[in-house]
Amino acid sequence: MTALILRVRRRPYVILGLIGLSLVVLVFTAETALQPTRWAGSLSWQVATGTALLAAILYQWVLLWVRDRKAPARKQRKHYTAHRWVGVATTLLFAVHAVRFGHAWTSVLAVTFIAVAATGLLNREVIPYRSSWLYHLWLWVHIALASALLPLIAVHVWIALSYQ
Repeated sequence: MTALILRVRRRPYVILGLIGLSLVVLVFTAETALQPTRWAGSLSWQVATGTALLAAILYQWVLLWVRDRKAPARKQRKHYTAHRWVGVATTLLFAVHAVRFGHAWTSVLAVTFIAVAATGLLNREVIPYRSSWLYHLWLWVHIALASALLPLIAVHVWIALSYQ
């Protein structure tokens, strides 16, 4: 346990990610929004933060593309570092964008997003996976959850804009 705490302390993105996840859970359980002013709850606020969220989530797929293309290790490391920090920023942005859990499919979207963020924080820098199959299981779960986000986001955008 002490080794895990030391690994987390040496990686500030994990601490910020945990703060972001805590903020998301707090926002949803308290059913309050982190929208500081009246205009922040407006459609323009939701569209602006939603667009930023979508851009960040789409950028996250660049790492998979770079790895799949077997780019040089230096380039992969650069994207891996960016992937972690963009993931943390996305979690914080999600806390600002989201208002509450909502109904069935938006709840699924929120829980899936939280699961993607949580599994992202359990990467091999934080958890030293001793066996290859366990690491590949973690990676598969993280990518599968991230893949599930895309159609949920598409439905969310379509329904949200249809009813405005």
